[in-house]
Amino acid sequence: MKRALIVNIAIILLLVVQLNSFGMSGADIVPHPSKIYYEKGDFLISANTTIYVANPELIPLAGLLQKKVQILSGIQLKLSKDKTHKKIIKLQLEDGVDAEGYQLIISDNISIVATNYDGIAQGLASLTQLMIPISNGIKLHKLKILDKPDFSYRAVMLDLARFWQPVETIKETIDLLWFYKIRFLQLHLSDNSRFTFPLDDYPELKRVNNKGSREYYTLGELRDLVEYAKQRGVAIIPEIELPGHSSQLWQKYPETFGSVDAVTKKSRSLYVVNMAKEETYKACEKIIQKLADVFYTSPYINLGGDEVYLEAMKNIPEYKTFCESHHLNAALNGDADELFCYFINRMDQIVKSTGKKSIVWEGFHGTGTGSQTISKDIEVIVWNTTYNHPDSLRENGYQIINSTWIPWYMVGAMNLAAPQEVSYRWDVTKWAHWNQKIKDITLNSKIGIMGGQICYWEQNHYMVVPILQERIPVLSERLWNNMAPTNFVDFKNRYANADALYNKLFHPVRMEVSNLLSKQDFTFMERARISLTSEVPGIIKYIYSDSWDMPDMKIAMQYVHPFEIKKSGVLTFQMYDKEGKTVGFPVQCYFQKIQPAYKYKVFRGSPQNGWTAMPDFSKLPLIRDGFSGFMTPERLEKINGELFAKVKKEGHIETRFSGIYNPYALELKGKIVIPGNSNYVFRIQTNDGLAELYIDDQLVGKGKTWKNEPEDFMIKLEAGNHPFTIKYFYKQIQNQLSILYKTEDMSHFEPFEKIVEPIKFN
Repeated sequence: MKRALIVNIAIILLLVVQLNSFGMSGADIVPHPSKIYYEKGDFLISANTTIYVANPELIPLAGLLQKKVQILSGIQLKLSKDKTHKKIIKLQLEDGVDAEGYQLIISDNISIVATNYDGIAQGLASLTQLMIPISNGIKLHKLKILDKPDFSYRAVMLDLARFWQPVETIKETIDLLWFYKIRFLQLHLSDNSRFTFPLDDYPELKRVNNKGSREYYTLGELRDLVEYAKQRGVAIIPEIELPGHSSQLWQKYPETFGSVDAVTKKSRSLYVVNMAKEETYKACEKIIQKLADVFYTSPYINLGGDEVYLEAMKNIPEYKTFCESHHLNAALNGDADELFCYFINRMDQIVKSTGKKSIVWEGFHGTGTGSQTISKDIEVIVWNTTYNHPDSLRENGYQIINSTWIPWYMVGAMNLAAPQEVSYRWDVTKWAHWNQKIKDITLNSKIGIMGGQICYWEQNHYMVVPILQERIPVLSERLWNNMAPTNFVDFKNRYANADALYNKLFHPVRMEVSNLLSKQDFTFMERARISLTSEVPGIIKYIYSDSWDMPDMKIAMQYVHPFEIKKSGVLTFQMYDKEGKTVGFPVQCYFQKIQPAYKYKVFRGSPQNGWTAMPDFSKLPLIRDGFSGFMTPERLEKINGELFAKVKKEGHIETRFSGIYNPYALELKGKIVIPGNSNYVFRIQTNDGLAELYIDDQLVGKGKTWKNEPEDFMIKLEAGNHPFTIKYFYKQIQNQLSILYKTEDMSHFEPFEKIVEPIKFN
């Protein structure tokens, strides 16, 4: 009796360990599920497996499952009306599961159960991540998952207005969100640069670039994106920036959105839409109604509301009359914030009339001004913490969304995209600013925090997915299961497996390149040889061009055998099935033909707010080394094409490396050729960092200023060759290094690279 009891206890303990074990093989899911229970054995998806759809509205998800299985195994799963069939994958809506969660069971059959479509989509994402392709199908370890998110608001914002984004990029972002269970994609549709939402009543907003390409979306494209996202359980939140960041409106249509100067008959510079006339409100109402119609799946509309400059508003004739008629007494006494708050509330009423809720950026102070209290129904994205403190907003009854500068406010022009490990240390209660003068904030509870959002600003389309592919999984991990008993190493392992599977599904073409100076840099001297392969049957097409624009793949060449490239350019390749349909998404790689000038080493390990002095390079981890080339006009044009704030052109030196997005320290070594004895002045300029120049191992110039100003250093040099070393780092904002030189016989400075000797290889 006693022995049997001991045996039973041992069995129970073993089962407990099995049922509650985290991190075992077969559970490489990101984000980590709330509850996961393991069983013995595997389920094999084979040609005999069928899909049973219990509810007709789930058929799009069955189609999504069919495509993923076919890519991974070549098997074409069929739909079955027989739910008793052996080896079925069942998709079913059922009461009793948490409204935002799902239940996934992999046993003798597979079932995904949820109370709504989005829950099934999330369960399907988990099922997909668990797939292990093998020779005769797809293997899945048996288990049971009961899952739901800790935070309902999980979002990513794409900036479509400052840097144009092709539809393909947006669609891949949607798939990335589905794969990692991010619920919302916010599209920043307008700003001072562009108004990408089509309005037939205002045709001048439809921008065409200098190449003749359209830089606004058609209603058909936007509606297609909404449906594409809906099928994957993702809702698209539209954002039209109001009242600030709106010069496209008030400059091009001042009679409607701005104010016309009575003398010049031209638009006054308001910096905001004219909040003091009814024509503006009527026009904005039509825009909001159209947004609600097109983005019908979204529960929200983002109204903007940040960085509003109001002084010019007070000087227009209609300001006083409008404020008097609406009893805005504080505004009449000089506090235009009251008019701004009135505008936000009125826009909110329009949004509510469409059945949606308003979101605004943290832009108002307190709860409002004068007679205007900002509606407590409006949710507020807190990113800067200087307009409104997150604790203050919560105490005043507002629900908030955390989009802190570090790690989630990512700006291409500022090189801001925190590494995974930094992002993993974030919690939804924490805000950290890139500006050291602004103190970090940690709230004492999660009450009132709806969730978090990545905001990706000023990014070129070819940088969107590579950067988000590393960071979206971390955001999801921190918001889905906030208290999961995991660590960064465990996450990194799960992510590595999930990411490898993602690439098989969405980037099935593999590229191998020979004759590169560095395998990671995509630089070459004379020619590079490219080979494209894929495990997925079908056709590979490619285009090599000097333009980063997404090409028309209808005119692409079919890949037959390896080919050579002999000049700098962009390679775009895409997989197609036997029916001519795309498999995954196009991939673009920039190859650079260079004349080597420097031997480089890249080091990382910068603190969160950057180095405050030149670090000891010997104590920093080396992350890459290789050879970089002389700066060319074409390369400089490409660099500035990637930036909102342009770099200094004169004497600019290559300090950028493919695939490295975060601040780093850089060492450059080479030789300079001095034609004759002379005194040399070297002019060094950085933007957000410091540089040092060594010649013959002697420190010649030591940068000290952080003001983006030139610093001059003098040294006497004798004729001949002299080895040099440049040490450089940028802190956070702008990666820029410029070095010029001048002798006592020269009237003006010339680029340092004119005396740099090219590196020759035997």
